[in-house]
Amino acid sequence: MAAHKICLGVETNQNGLKIALVEPERKHVIKVDAVPTSGNSINDVSIYSSVLNSWMHSNDLHSKISSIAVAFPACNGIMRFVSIPKEVEDTFNYVSWEFASSINTNASDYKMSVAFYPSAKKPECAVVAAMSKRVVDSFHSAELEKSGFRPSYLMADICVLHNLLECSEGLGGQPKCVLKADEKFISAFWSNESGPIAIRLLPGDCISPSAVLDILKSGYEGFPKAKKNVKFCGELSARAEFASELADLGAKSGIEIQPWKQLSKFSLEKNTDFSKLSQCMGAIGATLGCI
Repeated sequence: MAAHKICLGVETNQNGLKIALVEPERKHVIKVDAVPTSGNSINDVSIYSSVLNSWMHSNDLHSKISSIAVAFPACNGIMRFVSIPKEVEDTFNYVSWEFASSINTNASDYKMSVAFYPSAKKPECAVVAAMSKRVVDSFHSAELEKSGFRPSYLMADICVLHNLLECSEGLGGQPKCVLKADEKFISAFWSNESGPIAIRLLPGDCISPSAVLDILKSGYEGFPKAKKNVKFCGELSARAEFASELADLGAKSGIEIQPWKQLSKFSLEKNTDFSKLSQCMGAIGATLGCI
């Protein structure tokens, strides 16, 4: 029997890398880790490469990786939800035009990543995540390919987390909520079987448990019949004091907010430390692009 392919999933952000080693075809998580960096691994690809090289060397993994997938934080680019009229024939060109018309800058300075929902064949809407062309080109450069860490898949964190939610928990008509809370930016989104349907954002200088609760309450106002169960991931999910205060505030408002520490349809490697699992959901979700 042929061995299952192992994918290295990486989530980049301003002050660290979240890493996941996954066999995506059989939904098996082998290892996760959260590694701090001394600089911004998004804008300086040499930091990304250096940290991964050190991490893989220390874990003796270089010969085991078949592909690499990278998730980048949507807050470092531009994100748009685009509704697609039924009469549109060339959906990608329509989305490109809509994106270029909606931003106050030159669209040619960005590279778009487009995810169509509920499917690429019959799209009703699209999530557009655009990153600086300079940043994207650095992750696709020949120099990075020589290092062995050029990603085969690059997608925004919100999109990979939606995919993970769908693959792990399943999605129906009622919205489910994911809260991704990092030290410098917070996003909450609601998804159902048709794709992401709402998003709320909170910049770093506004972050507090009460402010996070406010954006969750704001989002749920649009879905009064939805079960108020929030899957909480990201860096702040591992800060016990923050997570506890947020859970207590949520309970008083009828919202259950718990760190996302289980993946229903995934298996986890035995005798392995998964204490950082909730921090690494974006990295795990990225690996689904390798299937």
